[in-house]
Amino acid sequence: MSRRYKKRRFHFGVFLFFLTVVVIAGVFFIPWVMKPENFRSEKNAIYSFLYGEFQPDSYNAKSLILVDRSNNDFFISKKENEQQLPASLAKLFVIEYAATIADLDSIVPASYEAISLTKPGSSVAGIEAKDYFLHNLFAAMLVPSGNDAAYVVADYCGGILSPQTATVQDRINIFMDSLNVHLQEKGYTNTVLYDPSGYDMDALTTVLDLNSVVNQLLEFQWFRDIISQSSYTATLPDGSTQSWKNTNIFLDPTSDYYNENVIGVKTGSLSDDYNLVVLYRKYGKEFLICSLGSQSDSSRYDDVNNILKTIDESDYLKK
Repeated sequence: MSRRYKKRRFHFGVFLFFLTVVVIAGVFFIPWVMKPENFRSEKNAIYSFLYGEFQPDSYNAKSLILVDRSNNDFFISKKENEQQLPASLAKLFVIEYAATIADLDSIVPASYEAISLTKPGSSVAGIEAKDYFLHNLFAAMLVPSGNDAAYVVADYCGGILSPQTATVQDRINIFMDSLNVHLQEKGYTNTVLYDPSGYDMDALTTVLDLNSVVNQLLEFQWFRDIISQSSYTATLPDGSTQSWKNTNIFLDPTSDYYNENVIGVKTGSLSDDYNLVVLYRKYGKEFLICSLGSQSDSSRYDDVNNILKTIDESDYLKK
């Protein structure tokens, strides 16, 4: 074997070795770099260069706000007026309105027709064709984000608004029409909803409207009791119970994202949009984070997790 051939074979072996190292490094490094919390300052510099203006942070979410509820000061704001898909966060508006129509202890008959409107593949609470208290159904909408519970609530409230209406779909349509009028009257002017579950690609909302409706709901202790639990057990009118696990993994003690200072609120996802609203207690105050339009389940938690760390490390927010 010639010396030249041996040299070429050596060079080719070295090339393969370095190529393998680069590929392995890329497999682990690229996903790490893509996470919003990593190389944040470098990403900010790139965004500033590309768009000619400073952007406070390279959050993955399309729209996002951090609000100090003690004085309603906004400390982080990204495209707060831009409309996004609410997904299951639409249920917050539905619950706020439904609570003005019927009492929490109202007995609601869940019909098979209403339950069967639930879209295949959507989140469910396992609602059965039996009687529930209205607050049971609110919990089913908030904790496991049950779309089936949302249709039952809309059917029931639509029947109160228009007792003569004969079909489930017509009652739900009446409820949704009335809900959209209510949204405008309450000042949620950038929100429009067509489906009580939020499984709707035409619905729109903003982080500002979400901030407003959550603040309204936080006035109720029953709402706080429901959203703060990692799992919830409801007692139904017939004495039976039904339990649900919360979709918000900040509340899950077994999750890497668990944070004992998170006390709610809710998740939502549809298609490629992942949403999250979080209520955080620190320094004897409450902070509300509303995030819309992240590209993945993990990125919405990474965004919010970074904000929670910012709160923890902020001397100004301690005041």
